[in-house]
Formats: sequence, C-alpha cells, structure tokens
Amino acid sequence: MVNSETSKDTGGANESLADLIDAVPDVPVAGLDDVLISAAIEPLSLGLSDLLPDAAGEVVLMGGDEVPLSIHAAEAVTAEGIADAHVTAGGVDVTGLHFYSFESGITLYSLTDLAIDSGTHGAV
Repeated sequence: MVNSETSKDTGGANESLADLIDAVPDVPVAGLDDVLISAAIEPLSLGLSDLLPDAAGEVVLMGGDEVPLSIHAAEAVTAEGIADAHVTAGGVDVTGLHFYSFESGITLYSLTDLAIDSGTHGAV
C-alpha cells in the first residue's frame, strides 16, 4: 500500500481534483438556441381539412413567428394578400394579417406568410 508519507513526489502525483478538471479540454456543446434554430428550419405542416373554421368560414392561425407553417390543401387558393380592417365571427381582429382564401370558402389568416401546397397548383 502506498500513502503520501511513503510515496515519492513524481511531479504531478499530488495534483488536486480541481487541477485535473481544469486540465480537461473544452468540448463544444450545442446550446439550446442552436437546437431550437435547427428544429425551426422544418415547417409545421397542417392540412386545410384539419382546421375548424368559424361560422363565417374563417380560421386564424396565431403563431408562426418562431416556427414556419405549411398548409396542405386539396383545393386552389382563390385570393391572398394582407387583410383590410376586419374582425372575424369569433371576434379576432385580423387587420393587417396575411390571408389566403380557398375554393371551398375557407379563409386563413396568419401573422406570417404561409407555404400553401394545393393539389391543383404548386406552393403559393
């Protein structure tokens, strides 16, 4: 058995644990922001048929700032643009939001542009 009283100093044998930890090289680790940014690259896909419009056929999508949205529809977009002054049947003021109207009469409102993939045309 070797103890500190009988062992010969070998130049480093008496290093503290803190000295050993400090000697470990830094390993790059992805931060949470990096993970969120890489995850946000892929848009969240929603089907138009999965959305529930109000009594006037309108759907307001809140969000999309952090995660882009993609809408898959089996019908064509008939109109799109920035909404004039308007309040939905559900009481949401959509003035200035992006809007997309579809052949079925559904109108989507969103804070940001949406990628629309319709069955009759390519992405809008």
